[in-house]
Amino acid sequence: NDRMTLAFLAEFSRGKTELINAMFFSDFKQRLLPSNIGRTTMCPTEIFHDAAEGPYLRLLPIETRGRQETVSALKRQHVEWIKIKLNIDSREEMTAAMKLLVEVKTVGIDEARALGLWDEDDPAMAAAVRQDGQKVEIPAWRHALISYPHPLLKNGMVVLDTPGLNALGTEPELTLSMIPNAHAVLFLLAIDTGVTKSDLEVWQKYVQPAATRRIAVLNKIDLMWDDLKSDADIALDVERQLAQTADVLSLPRTHVMAISAQKALLARVRGDDAMLAKSGIEQLE
Repeated sequence: NDRMTLAFLAEFSRGKTELINAMFFSDFKQRLLPSNIGRTTMCPTEIFHDAAEGPYLRLLPIETRGRQETVSALKRQHVEWIKIKLNIDSREEMTAAMKLLVEVKTVGIDEARALGLWDEDDPAMAAAVRQDGQKVEIPAWRHALISYPHPLLKNGMVVLDTPGLNALGTEPELTLSMIPNAHAVLFLLAIDTGVTKSDLEVWQKYVQPAATRRIAVLNKIDLMWDDLKSDADIALDVERQLAQTADVLSLPRTHVMAISAQKALLARVRGDDAMLAKSGIEQLE
């Protein structure tokens, strides 16, 4: 009955959701969780197996942020959640259900401010403002729960998918209880950029003080694959980036690894064992 929580953390566009797709949902032979270039709006999502019920998606409306109740307390109040039964035998129905995770709604700026989702000092907020200047796009959901019968999840693993720096700042429960109570934090970076300033901010503010077991994953190693370089030279470049990342994050070198989540997912969709091995995901699993 034991559970082990693995929290996935990253800045935007590091391939975190793609990695979860490759690890848990590749049986659908397509990209299941929404994963787009840029700043994808997604509510914090817990993925686990609920043996008492069939597969489902539960969504907590964003309006509950206006009350003084925590997500943990609201989990015991099923009436507050929108529940969708998942048909795991239909790729189309599963894809349609998962698209709900990135739903947004348009509200007045005052309402967004009251919900703690508007910050005049955040330049990224300007992109969410509608043309009339009085309304803004906000996430439709505060939290999501996905029950899915993957073997790892059946054995007790719980995945906490966090949607980036902005959500970490606006949902205090993530940083006060969920991440500190996770058994391990998997922190994603991009191998071509290494540890950026924003990556380091997330690491120092949310990961180092809270997580006892920390693993850094440099994603997108396929960007290093170069037909004009030998395999040995490529391996040397990757190792150099891994060592530098370990040094910047003050991690043991064994806690830093390189993968390609996109190539891992593609390999599993195609049944390509050679590409799967090259993607590096097996060392993580």
